[in-house]
Amino acid sequence: LALGQALCEEGRVPDAFASARRALAVTPDDAAALCLLGSIAGRQGRAMAALLCYRAAARLVPSAAEPRVGMGQALEELRQAGAAIGCYRLAVRLQPRDAATRITLANALRRQGMGTEAAVAYREAIALGADNVSVWANLGVVLQGLGRLSEAESAYLEALRRRPDHAETHNNLGLLRHAVGHHAKARDSFHAALTLDPCHGPALVNLGLADAALGDHGRAELWQRRAIAHDPGRAEAWNNLATACKAQGRREDAEACLKRALALKPAFADALGNLGSGLSDREAFGPAVMQIRRAIRLMPNHAPLHAVLAYALNGARRPQEAGAACRKALVLVPSLADPLCTLGLAEQRQGRTDAGRWFERAVAAAPGHALARFNRGLLSLERGALRAGWADYAYRFKAGRVRPERRFTIPEWTGEPLEGKRLFIWREQGVGDEFLFASCYPDLIRMAGRVVIECDRRLVPLFARSFPKATVRAEQPPCGQTEAEVVDCDYHIPAGSVPRLLRERLSAFPTRSCWLFADGSRIADWRERLDGAGDDLRVGISWRSQLMTADRCGAYLPLDAWGPVFAVPGVTFVNLQYDECQREILAAERQFGQPIYGWTGVDLRDDFEQTAALVSALDLVIAPANSVAELAGALGVPVWRFGHRDWTQLGTAGRPWYPSMRLFQPLAGQGLEQALQRIAVDLRRVAAV
Repeated sequence: LALGQALCEEGRVPDAFASARRALAVTPDDAAALCLLGSIAGRQGRAMAALLCYRAAARLVPSAAEPRVGMGQALEELRQAGAAIGCYRLAVRLQPRDAATRITLANALRRQGMGTEAAVAYREAIALGADNVSVWANLGVVLQGLGRLSEAESAYLEALRRRPDHAETHNNLGLLRHAVGHHAKARDSFHAALTLDPCHGPALVNLGLADAALGDHGRAELWQRRAIAHDPGRAEAWNNLATACKAQGRREDAEACLKRALALKPAFADALGNLGSGLSDREAFGPAVMQIRRAIRLMPNHAPLHAVLAYALNGARRPQEAGAACRKALVLVPSLADPLCTLGLAEQRQGRTDAGRWFERAVAAAPGHALARFNRGLLSLERGALRAGWADYAYRFKAGRVRPERRFTIPEWTGEPLEGKRLFIWREQGVGDEFLFASCYPDLIRMAGRVVIECDRRLVPLFARSFPKATVRAEQPPCGQTEAEVVDCDYHIPAGSVPRLLRERLSAFPTRSCWLFADGSRIADWRERLDGAGDDLRVGISWRSQLMTADRCGAYLPLDAWGPVFAVPGVTFVNLQYDECQREILAAERQFGQPIYGWTGVDLRDDFEQTAALVSALDLVIAPANSVAELAGALGVPVWRFGHRDWTQLGTAGRPWYPSMRLFQPLAGQGLEQALQRIAVDLRRVAAV
């Protein structure tokens, strides 16, 4: 028998088997020989034979623990986990001072998800002297799964104190730190794991996640690609690579990566959700809904998938269905921030005045949830709560609602004295937003020693004339470098962050009538040209934005809906629409019998010098929420803006930014057509004067 055990330990399984058989031939009731035969059968993958040997040994020696442990191992191989755990429990009762038996029980409990009991068993094993790295590391895994994170971290550190070169524990400690938001410390742990094992696949994947959480998506991409190079079949790395590509604006690459992840793992919930989310971002809401519903059929209890479905449904302007999907997600995970945020958006779309409560709940559940904070900020601004609103509006970058945030070697200006200092202001949104935020620039120029304004290249001449004491230059194209930008200034600030510091109260809005100034000679030229059209009231018109997203389409009316306005006598209508619209103009002229003047060779989209001069030569501008209305207001030209309420009204009946602007908004139960009808009534009154 001793020879058989020695041969088994040396890996000479056939010889060990023969030796054990000889021992049983001599002594048929030898329990030890039966256990050896059971062990050999287990090594050979013959679980049922092993179970029979151990059972025979247990009948011979009922008080022995070894046969019970062997039976448990065989039963686990036969996928009878409950019976196996029963055997391990009996072995512990038979041999209460044996740490190894406790560890075997603890491991089985952990594999079956019985974390609380597993943690107790591991601690009992430690108390019995099993003070080694694997016990502490496994205890950490169990405690982390139970959400007892501080205890889990202590267990991991105890494991590493005993064996600092244990790569798997460094990786697990990193996952714990990542889960609680300590991403820099998590990154250090993953680096430590990779220093010990450069090919540690999970650590490569997780290091990418940590860098992504820290905002370094370029580095995140590199780590995911390294993980894929080591194991091209690692679906989670392809999924995470897609996230990194999307964060860098490469949506097509992201979609290709997600399809690769799903080819490897068709029921991969995160990848399915991300693919649906990507389709939603492209406003392909119909395909997004279909894709996500397919994913939900595969994993009906996966709360994040219901949340992604809700977002797509709301984008498709199906708010009631979106609300139902949100509530399904919240039944599964009540504190999930994404569906709480989307539920607020869906109820806003339905006109619910108390929709903001869902943003509050989302922020309470996840204080760093950028989209919830951003939406709460817009709602606060819309209601006139400027201080709270501007604070949450700062989350627009993380929420992906503006261009990616830029990094500089100089600090962001947060209100420090600017006398003798140089301030750099950079654009972050569209041209219309530039006009609005530029209303703050005169104040900054007065406060600072020197101001550098970076704007859309088309606005450089107009801004240079309007802000002669500032240095105005065109926006620099992104260079793709991860290093921070160097600017010869003391502070920088994105344009949309200026109002938080200068417009905290409505009383802080200055009384100036305008802040942009067109070229005087060009204005005179346009007035001369307009004189050729007669002496009627000169009204410029525009009817849509260049950015026609699905969500914004409801804010505009086609030109063929302008009949009441065109029916007003005594008006010369001038086209200010800056996209391809000639066919629409010709159709409207035939339909309403009213000429709409325009001039060939005038680039209303790119030549803001000419456009500003033309607008300045008009008596009135009528436009929806687009750059034409913003430009007219910034130039101090009377402008009638039609559309729905938005946050830029700051709780007022008008828009404090633009003294020359008047708003025409549909009343409850009305559409934009009724707002245009009211414009027509007032225009008739003005034209008759």
